[in-house]
Parts: sequence; structure tokens; C-alpha cells
Amino acid sequence: MEKIIKTTKMKTLLTDLLLTVAFAFTVSTVGNVALLAQFGGGNGTAAVLQSQDEGKKIETSTTTETRFPDGRIITTTTHTPTVNVDASFGIKVNANMSNFIIRDMPDNQSNMGFGWSAGIFLKLENKEIKNFAFQYDLLLHYKSSKMENEIEQTETDYQHYGLELSIYFMGQINAGSGKFFIGAGPFLNIGLDAIRNPGNIDLYRKDKATNKSEMHRWDFGLGAIVGYEFRNGISINCVYKVGLINLLSADKDIMTMKNRTISFGIGYQF
Repeated sequence: MEKIIKTTKMKTLLTDLLLTVAFAFTVSTVGNVALLAQFGGGNGTAAVLQSQDEGKKIETSTTTETRFPDGRIITTTTHTPTVNVDASFGIKVNANMSNFIIRDMPDNQSNMGFGWSAGIFLKLENKEIKNFAFQYDLLLHYKSSKMENEIEQTETDYQHYGLELSIYFMGQINAGSGKFFIGAGPFLNIGLDAIRNPGNIDLYRKDKATNKSEMHRWDFGLGAIVGYEFRNGISINCVYKVGLINLLSADKDIMTMKNRTISFGIGYQF
């Protein structure tokens, strides 16, 4: 009987030891964890395991305590590092020139007209990888262009307002008192108003007979940006954008018009 009791105690001790080692191994792989195991009775045993990457700051800590019937207490503390990202807001204004890239429209030529854009931007930079950044631009714009027909000797004016969201993945490098940046990314535009003259024709209004408008409101494309940011937060930039969607609606099967814009602007980052 005594032999059975000793064997049972030994099995219990081995089981407790295996459970403690397994638990310690599991939490040690997560990182930033402190494990304290204290056994009831006697002096007790404490094991502390901690793994913390250099350069990371602790933002929050979570403590979990587990109590066993035999008096043992296992306390686990997990530290979560902060996301090292700098977010800065800014405003910008641009002067632009735009026209249409046309196809299957013989004897027609699209000439650039002048316009403007203004809005806000958000820039996200990693504190540890400062040579890269994401920038989001939200701009209200006005664009204009002229379509000339060489045979008929006519000229048509296009004017449109829109709201545009651009996302740039940028590389940047310190240069002088500021930094030089270059980037590229997609943009999404929704047309708010578009007029064709002569005739003051609403290009987004659907024809009652065909239930189609002359042009689509939505546009999607790619853009590239290059510029310089001064230490005081002022920046200058040049942007080139090309639409990938045929803007024509009613005649989309027989001809193509895609948007093209180049702009020069100035911004201020708070």
C-alpha cells in the first residue's frame, strides 16, 4: 500500500513538472511574457521567462491568473508592443492640366485645359523604416479640356468637377534640409458634375430613350508622384495620372475616352 502511494505521488510530481514545462515553452514562444509558477507547500519554486525585442515599446499588459486545487498559482503577464507609426495630416492645393486619351475618333484632337484641385492628405510613416511611407490624398478637383475636329472645324469644351481618392506607396530619402520623395499608386474618382459646350449639356444625365448618359461618373487609374518636403512641413509635388476606364457610356462600344492629368502643387503637413 505504501509503495502504491509513493508511486502515485511520483506520477503526480512528474505530471506537474511536465505541465509546468509545457506551459512555459508555449508562452515563451509568444514573446514579451512573464511566467510565474508557484507550488503550494514548502518554499515553492518560481520560474520567470521573458522575451522582448529591442526597440519596441510596451503599450498594454494583460495578466491572467490560474489557481489549482492543490494550491498552485500560475500567473501569466503578456505585454503588447506599440505600433511604431507616425501619422500626420496636411492640406494641399494643385494647379492641373488635363485632356482625354482618345481612340477610334478620327479627325478629333483633345487639347489640355487648366484646372485646380484642393484637399487633405494623410501620411503614415514607420518610425523604424523611415525611407518608406503611405500617403492618402482626398481632393476636390476641377478639370477642363477642348476637343477639336479638324474636318468640321469645331471646338467642344469639357468641364467637370469630381472627388478623388489617391493612395501612394512612397520611397523617401533625406536631402538637404528636408527629404525627396517619389511614389506611385491607384486612384478612384467620382464625378460630381460634367458639362459639354456648346449647348451646356449635362454629360451625366441619362437619355430617356436609351437610359444611358454620355459619360460615366466613376473613374479608376494609376498615378505617380514626385516631390520635396521641407523641414518646416511645406512640400512641393508633381503628379501624373492616367485613367484606365473608358469614360464614355452611350458610345463605349465604338470609341474610347480616358482621362489624363498632370498637376503641380504645394502642401503643408501639420
